[in-house]
Amino acid sequence: MSKDEFENYFQNKIERFSDVLSENIHEQGDEPSTKALKQLKGLLPNGIETPNHHIFDIQRGEKVIGFVWLKIEEEKKSAFLYEIYIFEEYRGKGFGTETMNHLEDFLIQKEIYYFKLHVFGNNTGARKLYEELGFEIAGINMLKPLSKK
Repeated sequence: MSKDEFENYFQNKIERFSDVLSENIHEQGDEPSTKALKQLKGLLPNGIETPNHHIFDIQRGEKVIGFVWLKIEEEKKSAFLYEIYIFEEYRGKGFGTETMNHLEDFLIQKEIYYFKLHVFGNNTGARKLYEELGFEIAGINMLKPLSKK
């Protein structure tokens, strides 16, 4: 991904992450767009040049159909998937599974032993994909809304 492509990706990611936060974060504080921007700038302080972070286009031929953002910590033999995003019109066609399998092969070649990720509970499509690929639950956050008295 070029620096220009990264800038477009990053702006789009802020919007998408803000939407996810507004659906899943149930606490007072910053607006979702502000929170998304802060978190993303904290994770990628040097943009596409941030060490250990890899952001790729997912392509079919010459056409970009999505994105992958991965952090690899070779000394820990660990990788964290920050995002796999397949454009809406390409979902349900096996591209997510294919991409995840390619990532797994890539990580195995780098002698990475642990492949981690986070998925929000309401993202049933992603959860199903990850479970089918052999990911196991490592922890569960729970929430109970309390009514005001």
